Amino acid sequence: MTTAIESPPIMRRILPRISIELSAFWVTAALMTVAIMFPVVMSIDAAFRIDGAFSLEGFERLFRAPRIGRIFITTLVFSAGATVAAAGIGVSLAWVVARTNVPGRRFLEIMCVVPLFMSAFVGAIAWRLILVPRAGMLTRVLTDWGYPVEWVPDVYSLTSMCLIQGIFYSPFMYLYAVASFRQMDPSLEEVARIHGASGWDTLRRITLPINGPALLSGMLVVFVFSIGTLEIPIALGVPGGNYVIATRIWTLLRDFPQDVPQAMALGFLAIMMAASGIWLQKRILGSRKFTTVTGKGYNSRIIELGKWKWPTFAAVFSYVMIAVIMPIIVLLLIGLQRTWTGYFRLDYFTLANFYAVAILMDVTSRAIINSLIACTAAATIVIFIATIVSQTKSRTAEAWMGMLVLMPIAIPGVIFGVMVLYAFIRTPMYQTLSIIIFAYVIGNFFIAYRTIYSVRLSIHPELEQSARIHGASWWRSTYLILMPLLKPGIFSAWLMSFVIFMREFSSVMFLYWHGTEVMSVVFFVLMERHSARLAAFMIIQVALLLVVMAIYQRLNSRNSGGMTM
Repeated sequence: MTTAIESPPIMRRILPRISIELSAFWVTAALMTVAIMFPVVMSIDAAFRIDGAFSLEGFERLFRAPRIGRIFITTLVFSAGATVAAAGIGVSLAWVVARTNVPGRRFLEIMCVVPLFMSAFVGAIAWRLILVPRAGMLTRVLTDWGYPVEWVPDVYSLTSMCLIQGIFYSPFMYLYAVASFRQMDPSLEEVARIHGASGWDTLRRITLPINGPALLSGMLVVFVFSIGTLEIPIALGVPGGNYVIATRIWTLLRDFPQDVPQAMALGFLAIMMAASGIWLQKRILGSRKFTTVTGKGYNSRIIELGKWKWPTFAAVFSYVMIAVIMPIIVLLLIGLQRTWTGYFRLDYFTLANFYAVAILMDVTSRAIINSLIACTAAATIVIFIATIVSQTKSRTAEAWMGMLVLMPIAIPGVIFGVMVLYAFIRTPMYQTLSIIIFAYVIGNFFIAYRTIYSVRLSIHPELEQSARIHGASWWRSTYLILMPLLKPGIFSAWLMSFVIFMREFSSVMFLYWHGTEVMSVVFFVLMERHSARLAAFMIIQVALLLVVMAIYQRLNSRNSGGMTM
């Protein structure tokens, strides 16, 4: 007699819920795939098709254009120079904070990421107001003291562009490097010292090479971002005659008549340049092993600086004050002047500029409201999507999402803005705030996903399984068990996404319309009109972002769910 064995009730309850989980993932992933690929396909079509037929006319006009070779060379020099500057600053700061006994490490750790919470365009305008010939604050002071004007640094030079870009992208290098330095097994360095290597030789031959993957990843991000950035090139490059791919695309689409095929062809070549950087990184790393965390227990060894402890602190603090804090102070002083003359004058003191940009001027007050609405909506949407797609345990699903979220990173910002514009220019989304929200979500989704996913990995699946065994549905176990545990990571990801969206400049410059301006767009509008009101408006954004940074740092001090690149 054979007795039929019924499947356990527990399994009948769990299996349907697994399908719900996977279904939610794949539906969301499919929508994200379409949202990412649609602008890409449309832009490629625009580059190779004119009047419905295949054509290379856009590329022909591109290569016949005057000075196009110089534009490509300038773009490469600018991107490579900014990458080197960001790597030098970020890696040095990370090594000091993570590996040495420098005083005030917690304070320095916060200050090192301050540029991440500021728009690079704001920084470029601040440095322009400091060093602009004949009217800059520092320029006037130096020349009045007898300093030859020829010796004052040229803020419009390519070198200045690289340095300022490097300053505001150094936090990316810092975040990559500081985590790698802290996880590194110190015994690797101790062996080198036992065999007679000096501190410099150990750093050059052991510490930096063994952390190669993290450092190269950070350099790749800065390089790709620099190829398509519009902030520094439009604020400093155009006045100095240093045109790059981003400003060339801006000119092609801004002037009348527009040359869309040539702009799309140039964008396609920019993507190829970014892809070559990714290929070069893979080529350098190859199959080499970079194991820095072993199964042995160890304590990260702190390097004693001895008599160099306070000089090191002074050097780092001076960098932060000069590169980051001084531009903010200059903007504040200029914003408090009735008219900017190159000097701060007490008889010109006024709060009228702040009142004007916050309340009186329609374009600025509307931009503040639009920015808050767009950034809040985009951050909420991106967190909702990231929370859903980070729940799956399927390796195939994780691999697909990992590849998908990295795709927009390989597309430089200005090119991504053009892609979104061309994809939706004939749809109801065009000339509305929703197209800017779409660009925010798709272009920067990886930040929220990586943050929430890293927190999700730290939560053992048995917590959810226990809830399901006791009869809880997938939705109920997610809401009651998983969401409270993910809350710190979700808050951190939301705040970081809000900051990134608020400071975004390159993509939105192609997507706004009258009535949909955001703060970054109005910066450009005011750039050549009223320096004092521009400075006041920038201070409002900086103050808003610094408040968000303070909240973000407070949350991170309570949990380990910070941003993971």
